[in-house]
Amino acid sequence: MRIDTQIRSQLQLITDIILKNISDVKSILLTGGFGKGEGSVRTTKDGKIICLRDFDIAVIADRIPQEETVQKLYDQIYLSLDLDNPEYMLFRVSNFDVNIQFLRKRDLIYRDIWFFDLKAASQLLHGEDIRNLIPWSKEDIPLSSGLRILFEKVCGLLGFFSCDYLKSEKLSEEKSELLIVECYKTFIEICTALCILAGRYEPKYADRAKIFERLYFDKFPELAKALPDLPERVTMCTRFKLKPDFTKVYENPVELWFSTRDYLGTTLRFYISRYLSINMSSWETNHAETVARHYYKPFLNSLISTKLRTSNRILLDIASFLYQTLTNMEYAYVVTRNVGMPYLQPLRRCYISPSLKFFQAGIMTLFSLNRDGSTEKELLEKAANELRHCIPVELSTLDISGWETLRKHFLKAYSLYRGYHFVK
Repeated sequence: MRIDTQIRSQLQLITDIILKNISDVKSILLTGGFGKGEGSVRTTKDGKIICLRDFDIAVIADRIPQEETVQKLYDQIYLSLDLDNPEYMLFRVSNFDVNIQFLRKRDLIYRDIWFFDLKAASQLLHGEDIRNLIPWSKEDIPLSSGLRILFEKVCGLLGFFSCDYLKSEKLSEEKSELLIVECYKTFIEICTALCILAGRYEPKYADRAKIFERLYFDKFPELAKALPDLPERVTMCTRFKLKPDFTKVYENPVELWFSTRDYLGTTLRFYISRYLSINMSSWETNHAETVARHYYKPFLNSLISTKLRTSNRILLDIASFLYQTLTNMEYAYVVTRNVGMPYLQPLRRCYISPSLKFFQAGIMTLFSLNRDGSTEKELLEKAANELRHCIPVELSTLDISGWETLRKHFLKAYSLYRGYHFVK
């Protein structure tokens, strides 16, 4: 009861601040884990209630607010919650943050898992219930959504780890817990992606874990040979998410990180192979161009078929090329503004969006670090070259310190793309 009261109070505070700062708000909805009624919280020894990770909030308004307005909004929210603003961090390494997605009603037509969850597993905090305007069912979720989820976990594992952890005999309690939560969340999202691949997605984590346990060996026999205990791990991580208890976690956080990375890598290879019908034998091969030809088409098809009442393969190919080219132009402007000098590298290979370029670089970076602290130098160099198509990269060495430098470059590219343009 006390936990529910605190969460409701915080959500009401955030809602009031949004309404005070943003004009023409039609609806405010709570999505994500808390929107599904499966948000993670824990109580400290002194009785303090801590939400693990985030509130995900969708704001439907007539106009998308400008960046400066959004920045001030976040400042007020975190000040009111008596928390540091993670928006100013290179990566949101914190127990809890607030993610706000601004949309217009016309944006609700995009075909994506995020919009299906908004429709099927969210809570209305204020205003008009617009969920009936979202036309998609779970059968409409594209495979690109599952791939994006796996890509996001590459970012998460890079964001919550540092090579300094290999030098420490024991991590602090806070760092250990953050790393454990991110690793467990990776297993949960591996389950999410594979349920999408199997056409059996369910919004609630608990339901999804049960479905995954039943379908895994029949639907994915090749993957099951490589990762036979994956359903067991997913179930364990899901139980932890729904009822966190760090006193029952006995794994070394650093070893858990490497193990989680390997499970993610095996799943990514399998998913991309199924999605694109290609052989993913090595991370050194750059598949960004192949992914780019398919990745945005479900999203663009939603837009074209709604606006033009027609769609065909040639039109989609043209739209995909133009969309990714425009995204590169915008990203080049953002990077130029951030570094204080013209940077036009994003315009090279403009037919591949910045996100796909730096996710390719992120995958290479993630798997170029070995458990003993050595690096796969050739893979690390290829990761740096790929990332230079997004932001300036200075890499003087290809050892563990070079890996750490590239990790930070990657996180900056990721932050700039996500819209945190004031990250320094």
